[in-house]
Amino acid sequence: MQNPMKKSLLSCALFIIILILTLSAYWPGLAGPFLFDDFANLDALGKYGSVHNWETFRLYVFGNTSGPSGRPLSMLSFLINDNTWPSDAWSFKYTNLLIHLLNGVLLCWISFKLLRFRQTESSDATLIAIVAAGCWLLHPFFVSTTLYVVQRMAQLSTLFVLLGLLLYLRGRELLATAPRRASIWLTASIIVCTPLAILSKENGVLLPLLILVMEWTTLRTTPQPQPAPARWWTGLFLVLPSLGIIGFLFGRWEYWLAGYQNRPFTLNERLLTEGRVVLDYLQQILLPRASSIGLFQESYIVSQGWLQPASTLLAIILIGGLFISGLLLRKRYPLFSLAVLFFFAGHLLESTLPPLEIYFEHRNYLPTIFFFLPPAAWLVTQAPRYRWLPAAGLLWLGLLGLLTYQHTSLWGNKTQLMQVWAARNPDSVRAQRGAAIELENAGRPDLALRQLEIAIQRLPNEVELHLHRMALTCSYRPITPQELEALKSVLREGSYNFSTYHLLETISDRIITGHCQGVDTDAAHHLLDALLQNPTARVETGPQRQIHHLQGLLYASENQAALALQHFQTAQRILPDIESGLVQAAVLAEHQFWNEALQHLQTLRTLLKQGTTRRSGKIDYPAEIEHLEHLINQDMQGAGTKP
Repeated sequence: MQNPMKKSLLSCALFIIILILTLSAYWPGLAGPFLFDDFANLDALGKYGSVHNWETFRLYVFGNTSGPSGRPLSMLSFLINDNTWPSDAWSFKYTNLLIHLLNGVLLCWISFKLLRFRQTESSDATLIAIVAAGCWLLHPFFVSTTLYVVQRMAQLSTLFVLLGLLLYLRGRELLATAPRRASIWLTASIIVCTPLAILSKENGVLLPLLILVMEWTTLRTTPQPQPAPARWWTGLFLVLPSLGIIGFLFGRWEYWLAGYQNRPFTLNERLLTEGRVVLDYLQQILLPRASSIGLFQESYIVSQGWLQPASTLLAIILIGGLFISGLLLRKRYPLFSLAVLFFFAGHLLESTLPPLEIYFEHRNYLPTIFFFLPPAAWLVTQAPRYRWLPAAGLLWLGLLGLLTYQHTSLWGNKTQLMQVWAARNPDSVRAQRGAAIELENAGRPDLALRQLEIAIQRLPNEVELHLHRMALTCSYRPITPQELEALKSVLREGSYNFSTYHLLETISDRIITGHCQGVDTDAAHHLLDALLQNPTARVETGPQRQIHHLQGLLYASENQAALALQHFQTAQRILPDIESGLVQAAVLAEHQFWNEALQHLQTLRTLLKQGTTRRSGKIDYPAEIEHLEHLINQDMQGAGTKP
């Protein structure tokens, strides 16, 4: 057997071992639970009982609001695992793992094709591609993307981007021998894969820009010039969409600024902070940590200025220098240029202007796909010169697998996971509450209360922590009047945001059903009145609407129809929303306040005609209003009541 053939077979065997090692390293994490945004996205599986017919299928697949596109392909993919909710997380995580492995295979294939374009000898190209893809597959930094079920959205978007890159490279191969067929492959890479990627997650829109980066860094700098796509095609399908993305980002200042009203940081602060964040991402990729700091990063220190903290300016200088080096070294070190510029292009949406949260590890899943290609190429090409390099490469892959196994073992134990994340993120309200919830679920409410008490001592102004403590305490003993007064003070002046609503709703339900000792509906009204005095609620419409909605629910439970209707209509006047309005009308009808329910439906009709209400575009609201009105009239006739 010839030496190149032997090398290729050994390389293939190595890749199979890497895939098995990846599967084994991730296996302990499959036992883990749903987390955080999983519930907000996947509970739609059971919103209409289950997804069991065309109508429930349509409402589920096209009803998601986590992004402008609704991410219907991602939502559709969850039906592979279940069509109802609640569900078991294991199969969802297993599917995510299979997608991760598939992405690794596609990445290996793409890397091989790129290297062959650069006239790298076939056996060397195979080994380089396998080592680079293996590092990406086994890297512990991507555990949170793979085992966090809802991040299948990021995985699927990456999958279709990889398919787009592969189709493009296939077309590039055919340009010299079959230009017409080549143009079909090239065009399909954009017009087919870009929409599929976008419908999985919005950063799929970056595919034309990412192909342009690949073209400019590696395909246009080959040792021997090769036929390239026509200038008109490149301009129409790559340059124009890329300019459109940049124009979209920088041409919507007012839209972005409006989004920052619900964030505890400004646009300028986010841009300054992202320099440090991206540098932290790079550090974790190059020097992987023994354990993850977790999903709860809302307490990440925000940069207030170029030197607040001092690392802000240094980070921006380093990031800028790296970007410039990627531009300048394109011809001399094209693979390095590809890795650097692809990384920054992949972060263009999620790490710049949009008012997203500051830090998430999964944002690196796509941008880093070529990150390990330059070191893998150096390792393989220098191996004949330095005999110890192959052993070092295998050791590195084994270390990555070991670290990933260590991460996933933690992800497979929810109680331990939440405790570790709470300890590593002491200023994260979500992390502290998550740990308390898990302790309570484990039958240790005493430890859960202690967790909250310690957190409150550290974060005394966080409204969510105080509300959580009250909700937990009143399940086991009555809340004292003194405790209620202290809570009112915190509600008036503490740190309150839009996301607190779900906790408030849970507490209101427990008060209404009598499951919160020492807190009746009258006390609940006073607590909500105190919250309305909070500066956040006074200046932002979202919290105001939420509070009035809860007031309406409380008054409905007290059989005070007029006051319930008054608060529901106040909520609609502050921030019209037909879907919540339908819920409000249903609540009124459930308590047999039929006339008030019909009056509220008429208000919703008026709002629809005025065009001032939020609409998802997925539900026929006029038909829903008419249907609910018909049911209410039927109930009234059955009770012998006239409108």
